[in-house]
Amino acid sequence: MKSSFVVENCSSGKESQVIEAMQRLEAAIPLETDIGDINGLYGHTVIIQTGDVTIRNDTLDCEFDIPFDDDTEADEADILIYNLSETTQKGIRKGEAISVTAGYGEDTGVIFSGIISQVSTKYSGIDQVTQIYALDSENRKEQELKSIAYKANTAASSILKDLIGRAKLPIAVFAPKRDYVYKDGKTISGGLMDNIKKMAQVCGVSAYICKGQVYVRSVLEGDAVDFTLSSATGLLDLSEFEEELTAEDFSDTVHGYNVKMLLQHRVQTGSILNIQSRNVSGAYRVREGSHTYDGTDFLTTVKAIESLPGASAAKESESSKSLPDLSGYSGVSIVDGLKSAGADSSYAYRKILAEQLGMSGYSGSASQNLEMLRKLGAKVG
Repeated sequence: MKSSFVVENCSSGKESQVIEAMQRLEAAIPLETDIGDINGLYGHTVIIQTGDVTIRNDTLDCEFDIPFDDDTEADEADILIYNLSETTQKGIRKGEAISVTAGYGEDTGVIFSGIISQVSTKYSGIDQVTQIYALDSENRKEQELKSIAYKANTAASSILKDLIGRAKLPIAVFAPKRDYVYKDGKTISGGLMDNIKKMAQVCGVSAYICKGQVYVRSVLEGDAVDFTLSSATGLLDLSEFEEELTAEDFSDTVHGYNVKMLLQHRVQTGSILNIQSRNVSGAYRVREGSHTYDGTDFLTTVKAIESLPGASAAKESESSKSLPDLSGYSGVSIVDGLKSAGADSSYAYRKILAEQLGMSGYSGSASQNLEMLRKLGAKVG
């Protein structure tokens, strides 16, 4: 047995991490979703490449934690490789390009590409562990700005475009959702990437890097990956969240889910996931997340917010002005109630439905959902 697949157990000596992982998996699978499908748990493929060095997980143990998000600050990958030869260690150098490819069998894709920022080798027990830190772009290192003064009546979108230009990053999409005019001018100082993020929020958008280019677009817009996520395709867990984002005079409420799935190399910032579970159905945009591998668990976890496709469907429903009839439903879940009537259950549609029912300031709270159920004729006691 490979030494890095063995862990110390205080009560009974050494125990296989594979056994430990299966015990954790057994406890984790019957979650909010339908019974999880464990097909594909095996046949993990990991390929790490830098310079003339190529490392595969079928010959050497490795681990990684690779984050991604929708801002322009550099994301740092943490990669561990066990028991490399001295020659191979010398081939892994700071400043060199590095990539990580992952998936199942031949269904793989690049989940990280960047530059090594730090590398070190130390002993941990009987194992020699090489730890590699890598940034997805050297150009995205935080830069401190001296005070930059913008004249009176400068628009936030103009400031945002200027800041991105200072970062020397090519723009793929620049589509502000709204604008704000600084009548008395605006002074910018501090971190360049941090200021890009703040100004993007003022414009109602995300500013993030994907494949070396900047995307400035609505937090609800993304790119379809032609992938339906369900228990049959690796969905493990869902938990709902809601956040309020404020910038200048604007306030935005975003609604979505924390999602855990078997590692999916197609998922990245801006990916649109078609989620289908017992309680959730709709299109959601990936805002941030991570790909992780600890030698056993092979996971992708993301924070995904409701995407524009759901909002478009809601607008179509709004134009028809027909309200769902829930008189045949008895329960306390607005999502289940709407589904029982064959209606859209997305948050975007519920928000418009609330306006049709004369409910102001809908945020998806339990009390508001109960009120909506009653107004639509459901039997809620």
